Amino acid sequence: METNIEVIFKNFFYYKKEHFFVEDVSVKTIAEKFGTPVYIYSKNYIIDRVGEIKNAFKPINPLICYSVKANSNPEIIKILNNENCGMDVVSGGEILKCLKAKIKPEKIVYAGVGKKEEEIISGIKSNILMFNIESIAELQTINLIGKKYNKKISCALRINLDIETDTHHYTKTSKKETKFGFPIEQITYILNNKNHYKNINFKGLHFHLGSQLKTHTPYIEALKKLKIFLDKIKFIPETLDIGGGFGIHYKIEENIEDINIFGRKISEFILVNFKKTQIIIEPGRFIVGNTGILVSKVIYPKKTPHKNFLIIDAGMNDLIRPALYNSYHHIISEKKENSENILWDVVGPICETGDFLGKDRLLPENLKSKDIIIIASTGAYGFSMSSNYNGRPRCEEVLVDKKSIKSIRKRENLT
Repeated sequence: METNIEVIFKNFFYYKKEHFFVEDVSVKTIAEKFGTPVYIYSKNYIIDRVGEIKNAFKPINPLICYSVKANSNPEIIKILNNENCGMDVVSGGEILKCLKAKIKPEKIVYAGVGKKEEEIISGIKSNILMFNIESIAELQTINLIGKKYNKKISCALRINLDIETDTHHYTKTSKKETKFGFPIEQITYILNNKNHYKNINFKGLHFHLGSQLKTHTPYIEALKKLKIFLDKIKFIPETLDIGGGFGIHYKIEENIEDINIFGRKISEFILVNFKKTQIIIEPGRFIVGNTGILVSKVIYPKKTPHKNFLIIDAGMNDLIRPALYNSYHHIISEKKENSENILWDVVGPICETGDFLGKDRLLPENLKSKDIIIIASTGAYGFSMSSNYNGRPRCEEVLVDKKSIKSIRKRENLT
């Protein structure tokens, strides 16, 4: 095991003698009890991550609204509720999950470009904190629904600041060619004509720059651009939602800025320029990404003159990120092997060439059928993007709390 693997796993995942542990439980024990593939989460790592982000942004005391789409398991939502987090939702289904998990409605913000009328009504009836509005048509719809229910609906306008970010093209959300948010000129028109929307309470603005951002600089660029714009139109937002997107380590050697630098630099700018504004942040991946692993067993090792393939029982239906984004996930053997490492392509059983979990990975040469493989950094957008493709049931999810093991979603079956 690499000496600096702790950059991903910290002290919540580690080798003890020859086996890999999650907190105080061996992965081998969990795999034998629940089968594979299985997602395993560390409860105390999740709590630790919340503590990190609270401490990093302490100077501005933001409302932390966890991005539910990253991982919507009800038990994880309950953990975050106990840590006094709010929730960032993007569907009526996510609202329902949050309410069932006893999240206070006044700590729920609702974003997304395609809110259906019944979803908007659900949010209004639940008395959520606010809607982040993304188009004129949506604004008109919410205003009409507010009139129907004789309510003034609290909303923020999502502004597209056309900021470039160093992340995958599919996860850039604040470029002018994307579907997200209003261009600046439309925001100006709306705020200058607020009296046209008598059932809207314009609480402030929202922006989200993208996902897996490695440095604070795009946030400062966005905040500077926003400040110039707001000074020009003389609008002081009651709330400002700056989104999430704070990056995590997928690769050990990846250069990701420490969250304390994100927090300090962003807080310094906000304290000078938005000191009377309530700040909302929406971390998802940062909280749960590295707190989860996907555990799988080798079905067959397959060696050819051109490639060595490790065929495992987890596939792109269980973890689609490598196929969809060509994303990297660190892969290790559950057992600390003494054999020489060779290059393997770690692939699943799905009938697609794109069904791979990792290519050209150094893993023990003597891996054989039924050996256990661990795919790291799968707590965010792992299970939540999984599917039944190829008729495969979605796998079990397990939560570890020190020595305690709890199934938090049962494995689907074929009946």
